[in-house]
Amino acid sequence: MGAEGTAAKQQKFRGKLYSLSEDSAWTDVGTGYTTVIGSGKDRRLIFKDEESGEVLHERPVFHSEVYQLQGEGERQTIIVWEDQEDQKDWALSFQDPDGTTEIFELICNDPEIADSKRLLPLPKIGNLQELVRKLFCVPPSQREALASELASPKFVAELRDTFHNAEDLSSEKELGQIFNVAKSIFLLSNQKLTERYLQEDVYEDVLGMLEFDESLPASKRIAHREVVKSKVKYNEVVSFEDEKTLARVHFNYRLLYLKDIVLPRALDDGAFASLVQMIHTNLTIILDHLQRNGQIMERLLEQVKQQDMQSLLFLQDACRLSRQIPPMQRQVLYDKMADGGIFDALAVFFGEKPADASDGKDANAPGIKAPREHPARHHAVEVILLHATCDPSHLRNFLTREDSEAGRAVLGAMIQMMVSEDDQGVQSQIAEVIRAVMDPSALEHREHDKRLDVFYERGAMDEIVAPLRPENSRPASPQACFAQQLVCEIVAFAIARHGNRAKAYVVRHSLAQHAAQLLNAPQRYLQLAAVRVLRALVGSKDDNINRYLINKGLLAPLMKCFEQSLAPPALGTNLMASAVLELLEFVRTENLKILVEHICKQNAQILKQHAAKLRTCEGLLLKYQQNLEYEAFPPAQHAAGGPMDGSGKRPGQRRMRSPGRDDAGEDDSYFESLEDDGGEEDDAASGDSNKPQGTGVKAGLSGLLGGYADDDEEEKGATGGGTDPDEKANAEEAAAAAVAAAA
Repeated sequence: MGAEGTAAKQQKFRGKLYSLSEDSAWTDVGTGYTTVIGSGKDRRLIFKDEESGEVLHERPVFHSEVYQLQGEGERQTIIVWEDQEDQKDWALSFQDPDGTTEIFELICNDPEIADSKRLLPLPKIGNLQELVRKLFCVPPSQREALASELASPKFVAELRDTFHNAEDLSSEKELGQIFNVAKSIFLLSNQKLTERYLQEDVYEDVLGMLEFDESLPASKRIAHREVVKSKVKYNEVVSFEDEKTLARVHFNYRLLYLKDIVLPRALDDGAFASLVQMIHTNLTIILDHLQRNGQIMERLLEQVKQQDMQSLLFLQDACRLSRQIPPMQRQVLYDKMADGGIFDALAVFFGEKPADASDGKDANAPGIKAPREHPARHHAVEVILLHATCDPSHLRNFLTREDSEAGRAVLGAMIQMMVSEDDQGVQSQIAEVIRAVMDPSALEHREHDKRLDVFYERGAMDEIVAPLRPENSRPASPQACFAQQLVCEIVAFAIARHGNRAKAYVVRHSLAQHAAQLLNAPQRYLQLAAVRVLRALVGSKDDNINRYLINKGLLAPLMKCFEQSLAPPALGTNLMASAVLELLEFVRTENLKILVEHICKQNAQILKQHAAKLRTCEGLLLKYQQNLEYEAFPPAQHAAGGPMDGSGKRPGQRRMRSPGRDDAGEDDSYFESLEDDGGEEDDAASGDSNKPQGTGVKAGLSGLLGGYADDDEEEKGATGGGTDPDEKANAEEAAAAAVAAAA
């Protein structure tokens, strides 16, 4: 064992030595093993040939700034330096990154000097308490330095040896301290440090350290090593054919296990965010490899067609996890799946009699399960929903294409599942899929009608609305009631998005009447579903639809529910009252005159009763009065708001003044100035200001101000008296003065 360990260690330090010639070209000196011997100023770097053992290079170790670590990405396996004595450039290229890191640390850090400058002591049984204290609160300025020390091979090896010794001695105190050390390592939120302690060679020991949580009793602790070794099994559904990607899959599982099982209570916000970021990065790389390798995708979908349960679950997990990667990469992945025929592969799970996946195979073999033993359709529905949520165009093409018999069968099967499925979660998922497929917002006008034909012309909509019809009503089970609610939401969605086509379908099949019947249901959510349908119809702002609602009496049960929701003990503080008030407010703000008149005439008592506390009811009544005034006095014919008689007054009405203004002052002066400018001499000569003159000017101007008589004239008309003597004398004096001025 000792010889094997020595050979393995030498293999780690195996590499090639290069020198830079005068022509600036790297020359291969030889292949061998690298060592660093001595201490302090006597340290020397030695490179020996692997076959003959001849020393090919032996030079002093210079200052650490002379040496540089190079490589591609994270794989840095080249050490480059310039000899300070002969000014010659050298390079060492290793085959093992760990060996490169270890040699580079030996070159740059003298172990004796480095130990004296360490911020942390190497873990021993006797100094664990001090180590825990130093890791408990680390200043931000020391985090990088501490992470570098904690990730060093020497510290990792010492920590593992100390853990094994403490476990052999069954020392609970030391094991609890080691748990705190391991926990503190992950709480530093250093990704390189986290990756080092979850690598293949050490992660089992690290999980063992994290088993001894002092805050939990021994009976509540989880044996993480046993779980990972015996209870967790890796099922290779498809071969990735890439060791790096496979290693990343295993590493990502360890990250998830650490975040969700081992340290969920101990992680702070920074450590949690660091782990999540690492998980997302790994997922992006793994899924990118999946979509770039066409053979893997092809094999996976072929296995799904054979109704392999593990392949379906793998596909479901891939789609679920894709929500955590950037949108552009997720879109590329879904496009590749759609091009590979994912929907055709999933169609086999929606057949009337799905084939038994275990026929001719070992039923106990992993991944070979019959769909009837598992809710395979439920998994397939979730995969379809994830695709529809990201980009429904591929699914819409599959389901609504004229020559797609499989797509029509899948659509029909999903509609039946939405109506009859016992799992309400699956019912809701299917309703979301149908709405995504029916959404024409991203389609051109020509494609709009073509894609909707499958619903309105080929019977899909008839299947969807079947639960609303009285002849198809089932016992009021929770699933049946929920199906009716989902159908109402789909109908309301269609009315809002499909325009006249959906409205004509609703009228032709009496869907509004069927939906209004739900207002009598005892379930409040069914009543609200009916309100959504009526709100969508009113929201179309179509007078023909409004007349249809009135003629069929569909607003009467709505207002009845509204009245009941305002009665004690509810007093209007419930969702039904809010929904109806929102509908009435829309009618008022949009001034849908047909509905305003009908609601105010038929429900005047309810509106007046609650007008004091509900502004919507008060505003609706006011809007109705305004509409009556506009009908009696159309603005086009009566710019002043009403017809004028010969005296310039509106019959039976007084002139209304602006709020806060009295009856004297500026208004009287303004009208007197009009008299002076317009015909003061004629009025004085005639002596009758109420008769129209021969100039053709009518009494009562066509403008707003001219349509009102002066207050003094109104008082005269009210008392029936003539002209005041003082006013008459003043008028005569003014006329005489005007004549004298003209002479």
